[in-house]
Amino acid sequence: MKSQLLIVSALCLMITSCSKDEDELVFQMVEDTRPVPARYDKLSTTEFKNLLIGYGWKEAETHIINTDGTINKDDYWKDMNGGGPSIYEFSESVIINYFWSGAIPANVSIPYTYTYDEATNAVYYENNGNFWFSIVYSSPSEVTIMKRGGWGSGYLYVILKRLSASELEQVRNSHTPYDQVEKYY
Repeated sequence: MKSQLLIVSALCLMITSCSKDEDELVFQMVEDTRPVPARYDKLSTTEFKNLLIGYGWKEAETHIINTDGTINKDDYWKDMNGGGPSIYEFSESVIINYFWSGAIPANVSIPYTYTYDEATNAVYYENNGNFWFSIVYSSPSEVTIMKRGGWGSGYLYVILKRLSASELEQVRNSHTPYDQVEKYY
């Protein structure tokens, strides 16, 4: 009886410790740096390219990473004025960021050159070397990232879902390049 109870307990521990559920994910908060995930998928440059390049990825869920390293369950974009979730399209050296800008107001796209650092799983803006996001988990249809938030929100935990080719084409057709949009400010 004791051995059966011990086996059941061990199995429960294994099942819960292997889960990638965001309830369990905790970030280590290091002073004056970005949060570091307690665990993450390591991607080589080749794996990064094979996973992301040629595809569109939409922000399906976005949550604030609390100062204690846990994830706030509230939807970051709920009741947000002036912006919304982004959609990213990856190519070899450029990420196009598609988003709603309430300041213009319009659906716009902005291309950014980037570099990927496989040692840290991080993507950096090439023009200034600033951190953009790091990959936490990945699968062919979903990528979880940690990125800097806007409006003083610190860092965000974001789940990206891969778009189909037709969905990506629709996004391209519904967003105007930022430099071609008439601005009202």
